[in-house]
Amino acid sequence: MNRLTFVLIGALTALPALAADEDFALAFPITAPEGEPLFALDLPPEAYATLTTPDLRDLVVVDAQGREQAISLHRPPPPPPPREPLAIDLPLPIPVPGDAATTPGTLALHVRRDPDGRLGAIDLRTVDAGANAMPPEWLIDVGAAAREGVDGLRLTPDGTDDFRTLVDVRGSDDLVQWQTLQTALPLLRASNGDRAIERLDLRFARTTHRYLALRPASNAAPLPTLRQLVALRRQHADAAPLSTLALEAQGVSEDGRTIDYGRLGPLPVQQVEVRLSAGGDGIVGIQLEQQSGDRWLPLAAGTAWRIAIGGETLGSPPLSMSPHGPGPLRLKLARALPPPRLVLGYAPDRVVVLTSGEPPFRLLAGSARHRHVATPMGDALAAVRQRQGEDWQPPLAAVGPAQPLAGASALAPKADGGRIALWLVLGLGALVVGGLAWRLLRSPTAEA
Repeated sequence: MNRLTFVLIGALTALPALAADEDFALAFPITAPEGEPLFALDLPPEAYATLTTPDLRDLVVVDAQGREQAISLHRPPPPPPPREPLAIDLPLPIPVPGDAATTPGTLALHVRRDPDGRLGAIDLRTVDAGANAMPPEWLIDVGAAAREGVDGLRLTPDGTDDFRTLVDVRGSDDLVQWQTLQTALPLLRASNGDRAIERLDLRFARTTHRYLALRPASNAAPLPTLRQLVALRRQHADAAPLSTLALEAQGVSEDGRTIDYGRLGPLPVQQVEVRLSAGGDGIVGIQLEQQSGDRWLPLAAGTAWRIAIGGETLGSPPLSMSPHGPGPLRLKLARALPPPRLVLGYAPDRVVVLTSGEPPFRLLAGSARHRHVATPMGDALAAVRQRQGEDWQPPLAAVGPAQPLAGASALAPKADGGRIALWLVLGLGALVVGGLAWRLLRSPTAEA
């Protein structure tokens, strides 16, 4: 790619301005791809906490001489609304003995299949008196749903009793050769007072195997009796994985039920996971709130839990959330517990940089006094994609750890000397006019 092309594009935007370090809270070193005048970077989470504008205008990229480079911000699209997977009713599974290799004695298992492959009768015969079958596993006939594949099962246990177990999933087309699809998937129902949780979906990579087998993982409890069984099939591709940011408690109320986590900044958060502290099982109702002006607005509510199953510790899944702004967060608990950790899932904003200076480059963030002017780069990026291919993306630069600059002082508005002087002049003029009016009112009226 001709470097002169990019230099000309940069020269047509605007003359580079200087950005003073004392106007910004933090700096981040950038390791740009060598020889690339056009590159991109993802905003680090520390930068968001310093920004004073919701549209990210108080950040710039500068070269070695402190001259601003042309940048364009690209915000991530909002997450798509959740869609329920396609659910396909299946016949209830057939219980069969567990692993024959660990079953004492000799067993003969006879399985009858109809001409279309549908499972019929299963006959378990004891060949010698020493046979003692292991806890049963379930044999599932997926049927016609196997043609397009399934990537999960939804189980509805019979009754209302609590249970906890881990499940291994295998697949086969002939009931002879089996392939492991997933191991140690949690299956549970647990209650604590008026709080109850269930995890009844088993998710695995899509498979077209006609037959599935479920059995308890090693040292796990037996499988519960089922009332209903449904095969699941996703109707859309999985979203790209989110970046994560862990927040520790910064303050706790006297009753231990309200925990503060500090200012969020304009971080584009999509979900939050509440991780309860170690120390045994726990189930608690939660509500996450964010301050906006004088009010606290709800962001997410539900149940957080931590449960041990078969030697493994499981936690509650993330909750969807959408911030109301850059204000601080707090978590309200239904009962006092050690402060949980918040793990935020977010899609970072991407900054495209068109360089006209020399490296090293730096990202400066957080200023109450400096505002950048975004540079439209649609035509330039379209021209590059026309030459490089529609899938081309600017190479990604590495962003180093935060380096302090002016800190909190950069976030306080600077006094405007000219405006103060203007107000002083106006105030003095008002006093003069008031004095003249007073003298006129007190002077005797002139006779005609």
